[in-house]
Amino acid sequence: MELPLLSIDNNYTAIKDSEVTGKVMDSYICVMSLNMLDIPKRKEHILELVTHKMSYWERLITEANELFWLKNEGRGWAVFFPNQDCGYTRIYRFKPSKEHDIRRETPWELGSWKEIGSEASLLNILDSIEYSAIFNHWKVHQVKINSIPTEFAEGRLSNTTVDKAILVTKGNGCSVCGKHSNHRATTTLSEYSTVMLNISLCEEHRKEASEHPCILTFFGSLFFLNLEIPDLIKLDHIPDELINPISNIIASNLNAKFEAPEKRNRGWHVRFKMQDGWVWLLRLNTLTDYAYMLFNPSNKQVHRIDSADDHPDVPFGPDHQHFNPKTKRESIQPSFSYGIPIFDFPLLQKSKSHYE
Repeated sequence: MELPLLSIDNNYTAIKDSEVTGKVMDSYICVMSLNMLDIPKRKEHILELVTHKMSYWERLITEANELFWLKNEGRGWAVFFPNQDCGYTRIYRFKPSKEHDIRRETPWELGSWKEIGSEASLLNILDSIEYSAIFNHWKVHQVKINSIPTEFAEGRLSNTTVDKAILVTKGNGCSVCGKHSNHRATTTLSEYSTVMLNISLCEEHRKEASEHPCILTFFGSLFFLNLEIPDLIKLDHIPDELINPISNIIASNLNAKFEAPEKRNRGWHVRFKMQDGWVWLLRLNTLTDYAYMLFNPSNKQVHRIDSADDHPDVPFGPDHQHFNPKTKRESIQPSFSYGIPIFDFPLLQKSKSHYE
């Protein structure tokens, strides 16, 4: 069965058309390429991509390293060669739509085309020892230097409502300059699904990112774009008027009933009692000052998730979790939590299951 081409068009819907150049389109694919390792491919080192927009196709033709015309099949491919920032050979083609294709008798007038027989001929040309070696070296290097961002992403996928994590990286790490990275800028977007964007940064570009009003505008600047993002209200806490609606959502997911939230000096206290007598007590002050405490039917605290910066040896802190707190069996591990219960309730379910 023929593998589907990877469509690129939806990547640029939030961008002004005049800003979507061939360089921008391919640069985006490059910095996202680490996320494509597990996508099925005919050749491991070749990404086969498609656009359904003629304007995009013409811009890709202009920027491509080489253009191949397949005379037996009446279509062309725009090829971008691998480099140290992206080990994939990226090849793009045009289709009017996902369902329909066209056959041309001659190449497009734009660009200088190299005529070959077929798609099989193209893959043979690109399946060289040189390109395969570049890819394999790049893959090993990327997996190694991105082990920490990958572990963080896996933690969020396991413990929260995040169902997709995107790592943005280049070269030796920093998504801007490709130099070694010790920092990350992370943001999470949620509507019908929850996506976490993790951007690796060096010290210089961490400072640059901090000057932007939000991570998304900085992300757009990586491709020289001005994203049109509506005015955002930045808060370090959950607004009081959302405590009850959020509590209703959490109660539904935990199959629990909750008592009326109580406002205290260090935030809201909300108690969720489940049908089997177990209780979650949530203390919600700010996103850097919260705690989730699990009590068994004997009213003994058996688990705690909190944000206190008192365990510097625990990775991905300060957020962490205590298994069997205040006992000889106590174990402290990363929690990967947000401090926002509607993102964290999978961890609440997972924690309770640990003791059952």
